[in-house]
Amino acid sequence: MAYDNEVGMDKMDHSTDGANKKSSKRNGKTIYISATLAAIGGWVCGYDTGAVTGIMVMPTFTNYYTELANPDTYVYYSGLCFSLMLMTAAIGAFVSGPICDKIGRKWSIVLAAYIFAVGILFEVIGQKFGLLLAGRLVAGFGNGLITNAVPLYHSEIAPTNIRGRLVSLFTVMALLGQVSGYFITFGTSYLTTEWGWRAPWLIQLVICLFLGTFVIRLHYSPRWLLDRGEEDEALTVLAKLREAPTTDADVQAEFKEIKDQIAQEHEMGKRTYLELFYRANLKITLIAFFIAIATSFTGINAIMYYAPSIFMNAGLGDVSTSIAATGGTGILGLFATIASFYLIDIWGRKILFILGGVAMGVSMFLVGAMFNVYSAVDDMGYITVENVGARTVIIVCIYVFMGAFNLTWGVASYVYPAEIFKMRHRAKGLGLTYGLNWAFSIMVTYCMPLFMASTLSGVYYFFGACCAVITFICFFIPETKKVTLEAMDDVFNK
Repeated sequence: MAYDNEVGMDKMDHSTDGANKKSSKRNGKTIYISATLAAIGGWVCGYDTGAVTGIMVMPTFTNYYTELANPDTYVYYSGLCFSLMLMTAAIGAFVSGPICDKIGRKWSIVLAAYIFAVGILFEVIGQKFGLLLAGRLVAGFGNGLITNAVPLYHSEIAPTNIRGRLVSLFTVMALLGQVSGYFITFGTSYLTTEWGWRAPWLIQLVICLFLGTFVIRLHYSPRWLLDRGEEDEALTVLAKLREAPTTDADVQAEFKEIKDQIAQEHEMGKRTYLELFYRANLKITLIAFFIAIATSFTGINAIMYYAPSIFMNAGLGDVSTSIAATGGTGILGLFATIASFYLIDIWGRKILFILGGVAMGVSMFLVGAMFNVYSAVDDMGYITVENVGARTVIIVCIYVFMGAFNLTWGVASYVYPAEIFKMRHRAKGLGLTYGLNWAFSIMVTYCMPLFMASTLSGVYYFFGACCAVITFICFFIPETKKVTLEAMDDVFNK
């Protein structure tokens, strides 16, 4: 296998002259450049959420498609538009394991970016609602594949001391993309032509093509290369990522640890999905699955997708204003995620799970109480909250909920599963984990409008109760801060 070219990476080659002056413990720009470029996949995924949230309430969009113009059918078809994307994202995540193992983490990101681009192209040119839905289906598959491939790539190139930070780059970029989507659609919502909703998707298409083109120049995962028997190339890549020569003591020690672990795993014979449910592996698998399902039941996807509707119910009746308010939650979430970017390797994953669960649960209970006591139905059949104090509490609590999620679960729920599986079945385990997250997100997101139509306050009480249960369970999961990927077995099998 020939070694790939990189974005200016060749300049970072080090000869043995003065080699010992550099320590591989120094985290130079190579690792951050590689991780950031791959994390643009997160931007694409987050942007899709932010853009479609605003597009779905634009009059130019709902009037263009007759299926959405009728208030009686809007709930059904808008839910379909959201859930179809989630459905194929789940499929993409479920099948991503074998794909990432076969063609590598890097080429999986490239493939996902181009698949995503095809789906977005259908949405841009969609003349009929059926073509729009087809675009959501295709884009969803690329979304699901990216969701696994990027954190997987990050976890395998990262030094132990900043692994949480690098894996969380996916979430940081996703939030940045989400905020971009909110405010681009806020700006285009004032257009009176079809470009009000086509332009945001056109921008996403360009970024997808950029991602697919430039990720080609990234390094391979050194662990994936070792798994394929490419030892010399793996050592070269690892040294370049650590900005140290191949003879550096730290590089040699890390290389030996990875090589010994993979050699031990190869002795176990053919790898299968069933291994994930054997003996010692079962605990790791169940905890990863719990994190994936619990993330869906915090209510984050439902709140993100329907935030403009929630703000309109709370009294922000203007569409552009509700989109702007939703964009505000994205900005708060972005700052919270950046804070978590540093805190996750200091505080650890477990404490973030617990703190986030408490904050989100309290927020949801308060929102439910406000809607339960102060909401009313107007002459047009719309739910409104007239009490100014109750409106303020609802809006503040939604902001607290979004900020708390992005400070804690938004990052930790990607980092934790990405680091606990063995190399032997890390791709497959992560594929199933993220697939479950997408699958349960489908159920929660699709049921949200139906739930809101029957009992608005009950939605928030439900999510509050889920957060309480989730928080309690998180007290019993192991902490993985500053543990090498090869030593995770010792942590989970004490």
